[in-house]
Amino acid sequence: MGKLIEWKRERKVTNKLKFFNEKDIATKIHEYLIQLPNVEFDDEAKGPTIGYKVKNQNYKFATLHGGNSYQSLVLHVLPGNPHTLVGKELQKEVQNKFNFDIRKIRSHVLKGHEIFIPLELLNNKNPYNGIKHIIFYALYVQE
Repeated sequence: MGKLIEWKRERKVTNKLKFFNEKDIATKIHEYLIQLPNVEFDDEAKGPTIGYKVKNQNYKFATLHGGNSYQSLVLHVLPGNPHTLVGKELQKEVQNKFNFDIRKIRSHVLKGHEIFIPLELLNNKNPYNGIKHIIFYALYVQE
């Protein structure tokens, strides 16, 4: 079987933030996510990723991805449902709000349950402004 993942609630620091080009924005988003009720994070993956989930939920609702071709906040909406297209609809909403096309600035495959928000498009002072409602949706839609 796979390795037991240790999700962290008490610890607030992670060394994975050094992989982000937009380190200040990634740090502020990390701090924002872990202050939400019962949110835990896992930074044990070998790559430059930090996963976030609510305690006792099966799936993570967010990932901060610091890989060279990602550099994004990825929100997972209904990840247990491989046929959902909710993520694609919310991706369009985010793209309209921040005036970008993810296919033109990132080359990875988009899944129907994921929303990619490139960190360089977010405001440095309050990077979660304008996306809080989508973060809350991803957080609370899960079972």
